[in-house]
Amino acid sequence: MCLSKLFITSCLFGEQSIDAGFLLESFRGYIPFDDREILDKCLGDDFDPNEEESLEFLSSFKCFRLPTKETISSIVMELAHQELIQKPRYILNCWAPIIASLKSDEIFKIPSGINELYDSKRPTAKKVIKPFNAEPANEQERQSFTHLKRFVKSLEGKALQQFLHFCTGSDVITCSKIDIEFSIIDGFKRHPVAHTCGPMLQLPSTYESYPELVEEFSTIMKSAAAWSFDMI
Repeated sequence: MCLSKLFITSCLFGEQSIDAGFLLESFRGYIPFDDREILDKCLGDDFDPNEEESLEFLSSFKCFRLPTKETISSIVMELAHQELIQKPRYILNCWAPIIASLKSDEIFKIPSGINELYDSKRPTAKKVIKPFNAEPANEQERQSFTHLKRFVKSLEGKALQQFLHFCTGSDVITCSKIDIEFSIIDGFKRHPVAHTCGPMLQLPSTYESYPELVEEFSTIMKSAAAWSFDMI
């Protein structure tokens, strides 16, 4: 379960620890990706208070005030406060005394520690490759492992999260090691196999080229709904 960094910070250090920059950053991450461009327009110097797209964006949060260039910034901050602090306040008040025990860990004693924790869990190609633990025994296995690392380096954003989810069962960094074992399966039966309880990835060593590995892993990523598990 992914919890907002702002929510955890509010639980541990109170609403007074949330400054305007943190609130706005969290609001950008909260709204749909397509709406972020509209938000940037609202906060930009060329904001048009009569633009229909901006008015629809504001009304989606039940804002019925007519914005002006002078008031749009304060309106956006009020909406961010409404969505991220006011609406979940009951849950926040219930959780706060329970998760206060996290402060026994050094990383949760100051707000900046939470930032460091979240940053360490956010996947990048370098962070995903670093836990790979492989011992290739021959040239074929070394070549397949090289192809795998090259493939991971080519991924970013959602695609990288899907690869990590396939290997570990989570789309954030949750483990310090991902074991790589090699198989000699070839032909139509050949495909990578992930064991998320390890986690461990069984990688075929029979790829004759990098595009072959890309094709098989890309097929797996496209069919994520068939192997992923989401709790709602």
